[in-house]
Amino acid sequence: MTTIFLRAAATLLLVAAPLSFAVAEDAGKVVDTVAPDVSEVASGGHWSADGKGGFYRALVVMAGDKNATVNLYVQWLSFGDGKTPVIVKSIPVKEVNDQKLGNASIELGGEQDKENQTTISVSSYDIDEDKDISLYVKVTKPGTYSMEKAPPEDADEGAGEGPGDAGPGPGKPEAPGKED
Repeated sequence: MTTIFLRAAATLLLVAAPLSFAVAEDAGKVVDTVAPDVSEVASGGHWSADGKGGFYRALVVMAGDKNATVNLYVQWLSFGDGKTPVIVKSIPVKEVNDQKLGNASIELGGEQDKENQTTISVSSYDIDEDKDISLYVKVTKPGTYSMEKAPPEDADEGAGEGPGDAGPGPGKPEAPGKED
């Protein structure tokens, strides 16, 4: 758990802290503002839409009334003033959150990713069922995502198979995120 927190804090510093030396002295204050419920943060990829552009950020928030469960959120960030990123859109990923996972780690990006999309890989382990759970979320323009199928285990590298090419499926449009 300490490793996950340190990784999340380091990622947040890289993403949220401005690059100037004068502001770097305040980086510790940024880390102190991260809620303890945030167990992991990952950033990556690039998007552009409506004259704006930026990168994606995924957050795992552990919350719940009785037992803490995984809540996955996706954010689209942009460098509005050129110095610090601003949140353009932030949405929950209902299909992941409804599973009430007890733990999760996330990764952004993959070999199949293209411009204006990235894949969030969510890995969890169900202790009661003694099984691994893998979920894939393709995010595209601000506020839009779709759930993807797992890449084939025996897929050759560069074969064009995997979560980035699966699409939302026949007759199933990409799911727009809920408005905040």
